[in-house]
Amino acid sequence: MEKQTIIQRFEPTFGKTMIAALTALAQDPDISAEGLLALCYDPPRPQIAFRSAWILEYMAVHDERRFLMLLPQFLAGLPHQENRSCQRHFTKILMRITDPKAPDPYREFMFRANKDELVEVVFGWLIDPDTPVAVQVNCLDILLNLCSHADWIAEELETQTRHLLRRGSAAMQSRGKRVLAQLKELKTAG
Repeated sequence: MEKQTIIQRFEPTFGKTMIAALTALAQDPDISAEGLLALCYDPPRPQIAFRSAWILEYMAVHDERRFLMLLPQFLAGLPHQENRSCQRHFTKILMRITDPKAPDPYREFMFRANKDELVEVVFGWLIDPDTPVAVQVNCLDILLNLCSHADWIAEELETQTRHLLRRGSAAMQSRGKRVLAQLKELKTAG
């Protein structure tokens, strides 16, 4: 499906039926995952980018096979994602694919993937003072999932989490304390 056709299907106001409409679009075989990803980087249309990211997140959860084919491009584009709404959906996707209990195809892909750039991007989003808390707390979980990649990640994650807890919102306090407890468990086990 051409980019313009996807945009036309995303432009109407969805109202209360938005979830059902987006879910139907996510299951539409005529909607290209590559086209959706490209729309996530469309600054003049932030609403279209947001809806595209939402559908990609849905796809990552409910259609692993389809999303897995897109995963290399998804990871390659992360450093260029500046739309905060898209970052929220992207971090939710990253939480899923980096989770030690992720479905086997994701775990196998991440085992072979170069995680250095991913860690750099996620730390960048975490420490950026303009990053919304919803994205930051997701970054905490992603980095926790990636602690086994390099020893320094746990140490830096602990430092950044303590810093963010100083004036953090209720969401940051809750997630930050949980991450610190899990980091402590990792140290004890290691």
